[in-house]
Amino acid sequence: MKVPVFGTRLEDRTYVRRPSAYALVRNAAGHWAVVRTREGCFLPGGGMETHETAEQTVEREAQEECGFVLKPGAVAMQAIQFVYSSEEHQYFEKICEFVEAELIGTVAPSEKDHQTVWLNVDQAVDALSHESHRWAVSRASGRLS
Repeated sequence: MKVPVFGTRLEDRTYVRRPSAYALVRNAAGHWAVVRTREGCFLPGGGMETHETAEQTVEREAQEECGFVLKPGAVAMQAIQFVYSSEEHQYFEKICEFVEAELIGTVAPSEKDHQTVWLNVDQAVDALSHESHRWAVSRASGRLS
């Protein structure tokens, strides 16, 4: 299967390749977990640590950002996202894996500048900053095949 590519790779820029994983988490009402930061709105997740699986990444990142204790499922889909991080002053080629996950508990989040919001599919698609995240939520919701 061909992996979709989002964003534009600028020819005169150097990109750091960053494997990343993001959790697709829904509550009982069917709303999606979205993380608001100063940089924008994203699915819970982020860059993979060395020797970390996508499932381990979403468990770690969702706990840090949202205080979620997750039971990760399978990698549901993959995409590539070209982005610039103003926080890190760096261009990234994010190799994204989207993992379906079940919320099984909560703890205190360690990243205090992150706010978790629960949004229906239309609100989530409107709010999410990365096109790949909007695509993943749309596809997981059955809006795209």
